[in-house]
Amino acid sequence: MISRSYANLLDLANGNFPAMEEPRRKMFSRTMTVPGVLSELDDDQARSVSSDAPSTVLADRLIVVANQLPIKATRRIDDKGESSWNFNWDENSLYKHIKDGLPEEMEVIYVGSLRAEIDPSEQDDVSQILLERFKCVPAFLPPSVLDKYYHGFCKQHLWPLFHYRLPFSASHGGRFDRSLWEAYVAANKIFSQKVIEVINPDDDYVWIHDYHLMVLPTFLRRHFNRLRMGFFLHSPFPSSEIYRTLPVREEILKALLNADLLGFHTFDYARHFLSCCSRMLGLEYQSKRGYIGLEYYGRTIGIKIMPSGIHMGQMESVLRQSDKQSRVRALSQQFEGKTVLLGVDDLDIFKGVNLKVLAMEQMLKSHRSWLGRAVLVQILNPARGKGRQVEEIEAEIRTHTERINQELGSPGYTPIVLVDTPLV
Repeated sequence: MISRSYANLLDLANGNFPAMEEPRRKMFSRTMTVPGVLSELDDDQARSVSSDAPSTVLADRLIVVANQLPIKATRRIDDKGESSWNFNWDENSLYKHIKDGLPEEMEVIYVGSLRAEIDPSEQDDVSQILLERFKCVPAFLPPSVLDKYYHGFCKQHLWPLFHYRLPFSASHGGRFDRSLWEAYVAANKIFSQKVIEVINPDDDYVWIHDYHLMVLPTFLRRHFNRLRMGFFLHSPFPSSEIYRTLPVREEILKALLNADLLGFHTFDYARHFLSCCSRMLGLEYQSKRGYIGLEYYGRTIGIKIMPSGIHMGQMESVLRQSDKQSRVRALSQQFEGKTVLLGVDDLDIFKGVNLKVLAMEQMLKSHRSWLGRAVLVQILNPARGKGRQVEEIEAEIRTHTERINQELGSPGYTPIVLVDTPLV
């Protein structure tokens, strides 16, 4: 039987938005601002509730939860030498543009961390500014938790595993470290506490994004049994043979199944997830009229293929800017008469930029007629992770590029052009 929360969230995913109700005024603000209240909220005291919490907002809202807020934070120094924070929307953030596909009257609240480190003494003021100006709720992770959660479990375990890279040895990929898993769970709990601060579970939809927050549905479901909650995975989901090598494989699967709707980029990723549920949890799925559903403890979890697209409106808007148009003219002159192959990739060990550079070399050597005519322009975004492997792959890319340009280049012709421009 399809649950109320699943059906409503499926409508939202399909773009069939519910009729918007009139604002309902109630007595109190929905945001907890009293220091210490949330820290007293222990998981052992959690109750499944449908909300009687007062609210002052529209009936239907979307709460978007992601590892990072779509906000840029920079320090500025005034004439007196005093420093303060300056916040702006990150126009390159995918999450910022989610609301472009929603009805104008639907309110969107963002929950996530900031890229900047905020001193504890400033966190309350920063939270208030972000909530009032941007409708953003920052989750501040302690440095010890942040490093183990993001650079540890996310980047050392989940990210490689989801891209079919297994830890062959302690020095190649690293063995499983349970302290990193504990930090991952602790970080997800902090995110859940921030969602609880602003949520009205009877009216709000919650969309959780990506592998950084895969156990967050468990924390929210324990508090709000009827909450309409979806999760979208922005990365691949590996086959069961690969996924089962993760020691906490069942914990993550069960946590994801606390959502009502799970979205994947491709059918293969969804099929891999369903195979893992079947082989590790003994669950079977049903498919009817294009909808795939899993029954889990009396609830229906929808599985949906939801590939991310390109925001053409944003691209067209950027291209209309005068400085961008002049840049396009300059590039057209620079590469006039040449065939340009364009690559835009993070400086990541899984993107294969080093192999792309070598493939360009092989193509030019095999088809000499393209010498002087074909150019590979490779834009390198900053790496999302860090460590020796990232440094090694960057050094390899630059070494190969320099060698190829010396061997195959000529006056006025550079076969490979690397551009260090941060694009998201």
